[in-house]
Amino acid sequence: MDDQNGPGADDAGTERLDEDLRDRSRAVAPALDAFLHPQAIAVVGASSDPATLSGLLFANLVDSHFDGPILPVNRNHSLVQGVTAYPDLASCPVVPDLVIVCLPAPAVARVVAQAGDLGIKAVCVISAGFAEVGTAGAALQASLVETALERGVNLVGPNCTGVLSGAGSSRFNATLGRTVPRSGGTCMLSQSGAFGLAVVEAMEARGLGLGGFVSVGNTADIGVTDLLLYWGQDPGTDVVLAYLESVPDPRSFIRVARHVGERVPLVVLKAGRTPAGRRGAASHTAALSAGDVAVDALLHQAGVIRAGSIEEVLDLATVLGSQKHFRGRRVAIVTNGGGSGVVAADACENNGLVVPELGGVVTGALKSLLPAEASVGNPVDMIASATARHYGDVVRALGSSADVDALIVVFNTPVVATAADVAAELVSARGDLGPDVPLVAVFLNREGPPASLREAGIPAFMFPENAARALGRSVAWHERRGRWSHPAPTGDASSSVGTPQAHGRAIEWSLGLARQRAHDGWLAPADAEALLGAYGIAVPRSIPVRTPDEAAAAQVELGCPVVVKVAAAIHKSDVGGVRLGLTTPAGAAQAARSVRADLQAAGMAELAEELLVQEQIGTGQEMIVGTNRDPLLGPLVVVGLGGRLVEVLGDVAVRVAPLRDEDVTEMVQTLVSYPLLTGYRGGPVLDVDALHDVLRGVSAIAQDWPEIVEMDLNPLFVLEKGAVAADVRVRLAPDR
Repeated sequence: MDDQNGPGADDAGTERLDEDLRDRSRAVAPALDAFLHPQAIAVVGASSDPATLSGLLFANLVDSHFDGPILPVNRNHSLVQGVTAYPDLASCPVVPDLVIVCLPAPAVARVVAQAGDLGIKAVCVISAGFAEVGTAGAALQASLVETALERGVNLVGPNCTGVLSGAGSSRFNATLGRTVPRSGGTCMLSQSGAFGLAVVEAMEARGLGLGGFVSVGNTADIGVTDLLLYWGQDPGTDVVLAYLESVPDPRSFIRVARHVGERVPLVVLKAGRTPAGRRGAASHTAALSAGDVAVDALLHQAGVIRAGSIEEVLDLATVLGSQKHFRGRRVAIVTNGGGSGVVAADACENNGLVVPELGGVVTGALKSLLPAEASVGNPVDMIASATARHYGDVVRALGSSADVDALIVVFNTPVVATAADVAAELVSARGDLGPDVPLVAVFLNREGPPASLREAGIPAFMFPENAARALGRSVAWHERRGRWSHPAPTGDASSSVGTPQAHGRAIEWSLGLARQRAHDGWLAPADAEALLGAYGIAVPRSIPVRTPDEAAAAQVELGCPVVVKVAAAIHKSDVGGVRLGLTTPAGAAQAARSVRADLQAAGMAELAEELLVQEQIGTGQEMIVGTNRDPLLGPLVVVGLGGRLVEVLGDVAVRVAPLRDEDVTEMVQTLVSYPLLTGYRGGPVLDVDALHDVLRGVSAIAQDWPEIVEMDLNPLFVLEKGAVAADVRVRLAPDR
């Protein structure tokens, strides 16, 4: 949905967007029911040759033992793979709920039209040859969508690998993959059909149950947010997995993902972690928020868990699919070998978990259960002579302790106990633990974890590092979900911060006039400062000058230590374009001569015509705040440690505008430099609230004026009272 121009437009736009999402969810729910829980399925173009895609898909559907009628539609054959075939959909003995189309692209629209005439709402188009092949295919896809819209048909695809359901009586496999995992509460969508099917196979190898899988293909109709909304409301879904190569409509994605995350975790594997987006960045903000940094910010803001690999996707699904509640970060480690316990402890600490010292009550209980040679610290090393019974007793003791929030139990290659016996004890002990105490097993042996653990819903791994990483990220997600709130987005009528209406426009910022005065798209300093002032962001007093004598007079007029700097929107310190700490008129005049000489030496004489004499901000912490308009994700807001080394240090946080209150707070508090704002080592306590207000103002500017593609406030001085943007650079798009 397009942005509305002008101040305050995002308020109404947000309401419309949310209402549109609700309407869309209500509209597609019946169709998605038909896609994932059909009573009868037709395959148009089904072939008897299993070497063809249509033949393979039909064979997979038959082999999956779907409970309802399977109806092959083939104009040339009355029998397909031993099943009676029909010349068209209208000839089928029952009207199918779901139609799978495997025909050449030009023939697909005719099938969709007939499906709509029969009242069929769900059509999955396997066929390729649409938007993915160029202009002609895009036109064909547009025509297909128009036909579907006219007939009230919802589409999955085209150019996809199909749909699969592992849920109960509606279990079926209408995909190009042979695997049908066991039933479960994990659902998955994929923008790459082949990759998605590979993950489905890996899930089967792991013993993970699957509720549904959809390859979205070109997303001509049914898309990512539709499926998220559907599964987010489905009581049978425990975890949603998504493989994404792009994030269409980022605003909708953020809202939907946050909404879905209130009930179920969403794990995303996003492709494309490359630095190519940094090329050509003209500002610090653009460089710091380019490429995968922006995508990572979007996914974090959406409240999803971003996985770095297929293995991590499966690890997270293993924990999140079996554990609904997490009490905290304190982990007790139980092992029959000291080395594996140490490795597990290190892995826990590296993943944000805490391995606490155990209190006297629980250590006393452990001493009564274990041999004298055992260590009852944390990790608890039961030594190699530990029996299966020892495992069960220790798990029960630790699980009932107020010192422990979760347990990781490590079983090394057996010396006394067998893997099967230990697994049986863990299954028994699991029943005595509270539902909010996760029990995660690690079996360091050739065979790996026994199947009985999986069947009992106990997450099991072969290595402690995987277990700790999955548990740590799951706990962190649970904590973030608990902190989520849903205030109105910044810039709405309920807020008094960051809107020109609230602060009053002392200066009416004229974009047209500002553009005329801009140099290479960069606003003149006065126009940039006027823009900030309209949004309540403070700037120092400054006077434009052209001669050394004017610089001297400006220093007298300001009556304080000043800075002399080039007025042009460039990285001033890189070319000798700034002089600091000037306390006399003569010093200001000499600084003007020196700056001009340095610019001439750097081949930038044309930029030396106008200088600024500006009051110097003597104290405070230098920060950077800015915005950059990503071509796919929209406006991004950046905050971080400012100054000359901002790109070298890279201590920044990035989010997608509009910012919510929790986004603003989290961005600042997650900076490595945050302690510098709060009195580090006896330093002054600075006005963090003022920094928050600047972030809200920049977010509002980014929303209100889509013409602005880059903006840097660097340095922004955060003071003991207030915050002041000492230098601001604003660049406009070449055209509206």
